[in-house]
Amino acid sequence: MRSIYIIFLLSSNYAFSQPEIFATDPGYIAISSDTSSVPIYIDGILVGHTPLNKPVPVLQGSHEVSHQPPSIRDPFIQYGKIKNMRQVYVFSGDTVNVYVNTELLHQSIENVRKEYRNTNYIGIGLSILLLWQLWLLTG
Repeated sequence: MRSIYIIFLLSSNYAFSQPEIFATDPGYIAISSDTSSVPIYIDGILVGHTPLNKPVPVLQGSHEVSHQPPSIRDPFIQYGKIKNMRQVYVFSGDTVNVYVNTELLHQSIENVRKEYRNTNYIGIGLSILLLWQLWLLTG
C-alpha cells in the first residue's frame, strides 16, 4: 500500500508539473558594455561581469537588463525605470543584443539626485516659512 501511495505521488507530481516550459529552446541575451568589469543583472539576478563572452540563456518572455541590482538602487528610482535600463523581449531560439552605456546612466542618476535634493530644499524652506507664519499669528 505504501509503495502504491509513493508511486501515485510521483506520477501526480509529473502530471501537474509544467514540462512544456522547458521543452522549448531558450532565448539568449548577448550583453556588451562601454566599460569592463560592470556587473550585469537580468531580472535582478547577477549573471556576470562585462565582458560576457557568451550570450546568457533565458526563458522566452520579457526581461529587464541593468547594471544595478534592485536592492541598492536609489529609493526614488527603485520601482521605476530610468532611461538606460533595458526591457527586452526574447523569443525562443532568438538572440537579443543589449548594449549597456554606464556613463550616460551615471549622468542621469546624478541629474535625478540633484532634482530630488532641490525639491527637498524647497519643501524644507516652505515648511519653515509656514511655521514662521503660524508663530507670528499666535504671538
